[in-house]
Amino acid sequence: MKQPKYLSLFLAGTLVIGGFSPAFVAAEGNTETVEPVEQTETTETVEQPETGETIETPVSTETQEETTPEVAADVTAPNAPVVSAPLHTSTTLTIQGEVGAKAEILIAGKTYERVIRTNGEAVFSMSPQPVGRIIDVRLVDASGNVSETTRVIVAEDASARPAAPVIGKVDNSSRAIEVKGTPGLAVTVTVGGSTFNGTFDANGNYRRVIALQKVGTVLTAQAKKPNGALSVLVKSTVVADTVAPNKARLSQAVTTVSNGIAGTAEPLATVIVTIDGKAYTAPVMSTGKFVLPIPKQPLGKKMSLVVRDGAGNRSAAETLTVQHALFNNFHRVNFDGFRLTLHKEVFATNGWVRYNETFAPLFFDRPSKANMAFLLNYIAEDGEMVDFKRLRIRVGNASFVHTIDPYDVSYDEYDDGSVEETYLFEPDAKMIAFIKQHVRPENRIVITIEGYEYDYEWALLGGEKRAFIQSLQYAGY
Repeated sequence: MKQPKYLSLFLAGTLVIGGFSPAFVAAEGNTETVEPVEQTETTETVEQPETGETIETPVSTETQEETTPEVAADVTAPNAPVVSAPLHTSTTLTIQGEVGAKAEILIAGKTYERVIRTNGEAVFSMSPQPVGRIIDVRLVDASGNVSETTRVIVAEDASARPAAPVIGKVDNSSRAIEVKGTPGLAVTVTVGGSTFNGTFDANGNYRRVIALQKVGTVLTAQAKKPNGALSVLVKSTVVADTVAPNKARLSQAVTTVSNGIAGTAEPLATVIVTIDGKAYTAPVMSTGKFVLPIPKQPLGKKMSLVVRDGAGNRSAAETLTVQHALFNNFHRVNFDGFRLTLHKEVFATNGWVRYNETFAPLFFDRPSKANMAFLLNYIAEDGEMVDFKRLRIRVGNASFVHTIDPYDVSYDEYDDGSVEETYLFEPDAKMIAFIKQHVRPENRIVITIEGYEYDYEWALLGGEKRAFIQSLQYAGY
């Protein structure tokens, strides 16, 4: 097929004037190496319109090998994340960083992961952490590049502090510091240069024994919650003690068989007993109790007792008199206008009898032969009276009978319907002799009230027997 004339001229001119055109032009900014193009030459027959001759025209055929550009690897690490400042009450942690990156959160040795969302944030839910806990966060992108670590430390939420503790008064004679606070919370107390850690008990009290402190020594106390939140630091100082302690209170009188003095006094003070110019001392325990050993002393011996606190203040002196060996076995009460001395195993502290049927000795005022009397008492809960006629004391086959004048018997009726019959009398010499001879702890002693209505009898208990024996001894029999 023949080419149009203008096309032939165009092709011929291109071959003669332009040589060959490059088959590939690199894109702007492309720095890749372009391989050379391989060319093959062919001929084409073209008819010349002026002469009718045909000529062969060489035609160039280019073959080019295509190449694909390589994509550069991502080696750029993400920026360090921005992490919200956590408080000890916080339940979430907000992390800001590169979208799509994985946030690794390290808390207390455990690692958690969250992905940064399209808004550039990730929210990590957590339980409240203690004050001072370290939280580390870093980002890892899709290519594995790791950011620098952002570290945050859990801080205290000032609005959630525990209540401030209260320090009790501490003076220069105090041997302990007492602090009040919220039950169950930990507390740290400082006394001068010493620090003590403890816990408030169920009543909110904390007590610590301390050495004597100088006036002006600084004291502090601070409560702490389990999550680390701290209360306000409370401060106080040691003050001067100018108040003398109270007198000591003895648990028992000093008797001829006592080898020590026991009682209560100001806690952690010192008790001092002076006998014939010689002083004996003992510390008072934190509970307020003390025991001071002394040699046994004779009946009627006088001694002086004072209490001295840590600041050197002294109580008023108290004079102690050594009593009979049986002194502590008896009550001393005022009963119906009378001062009575009553055995503790038969009578209560208010002077009332301990049993519904009673036969026991007692004393008007101080124990002596002249002051001794005997009480025969019977309480009928059903209201039926015996009407006393005779008293019989029987030990084995031996017995002693005492006749009762009915005009000497008193009767009392109570709202519950019970009736009490009481007979109080002085013993004669025959009765005293019989009791001394037969009343023994090992003997069975039977008391019988012979009445106009009926008889009533019972056996004395061990305590009632001891009341007989010790009362006669106390009286001097």
